Amino acid sequence: MRLLMLFGLVVLTGCQNVFSTFYRPYFNPQSPPPIMAGELQYMQYLGPNDTPQVYVSSDMPRDVKIARSKHWTPIGQSSFNGPIGSQAELLRQAKTVGATMVLVTSRFTENRTITTPLFIPNNQTTLYSGTTNGQIYGNYGNSATYNSETTGSATTYGTTVVPITTVQSRFDQSAVYFVRNTRKLKFGIGIVNLTPELRSKYERNTGALVDIVFEDSPAFNANVLPGDVLIEIDGTPALNMKQSLELIANTHPVNGISTIKVLRNGIEKTINLQLEN
Repeated sequence: MRLLMLFGLVVLTGCQNVFSTFYRPYFNPQSPPPIMAGELQYMQYLGPNDTPQVYVSSDMPRDVKIARSKHWTPIGQSSFNGPIGSQAELLRQAKTVGATMVLVTSRFTENRTITTPLFIPNNQTTLYSGTTNGQIYGNYGNSATYNSETTGSATTYGTTVVPITTVQSRFDQSAVYFVRNTRKLKFGIGIVNLTPELRSKYERNTGALVDIVFEDSPAFNANVLPGDVLIEIDGTPALNMKQSLELIANTHPVNGISTIKVLRNGIEKTINLQLEN
């Protein structure tokens, strides 16, 4: 997996954190589903003085699998379309959810022309001046002539609207948030049900596809590979993902060695796993 440090993201204008707005957790830590309840004690969330690791991914599904194989557990995701979000926003959201590592990816979608009206005051002031002549009469028929210079101004208030046009580049963006998982795995494999394509390819309905092999696990050390089809566990046929997981959970060999059979490139292969005590 080629991961590059994330630098130089363009700062998104405005105070809204898009990574926070469009964040969706994979589970609720306060009330996790049964499958996750036992995992919480092994998850190492970000410390108050720590900084999350941020990496750019060119292939998110591939890199999520690689991260999981290295014992990183995904806890949530942000997905949206818009201007490139800033690194500061991404780090802030990662710290909010306690993620110790983040994978982020972006793909250009379009340039969008945006016109915004700008309202500019357009006030007009008129100055005036003049002379006023008159006659003032007093007691006893006395009178006087006066001349008065008059000045002043009058203001008319108005607004001019100026359209401001900008071109905004938009991207499909996604960030997946992870925490380190310290749990020791019995076999160290992640399995899924066979797809219709694989059933057709191997001409069988039973089995489970090995999707992930966790590093430093019994399966990893025994050279089980992603893409193997699990077909037997200690002599019992593997029917599907659910039944295979139950077989693994109930496996307690006296000598610590569990034997599995897989199909690799259509060829049956027997592999012994040295389980940890």
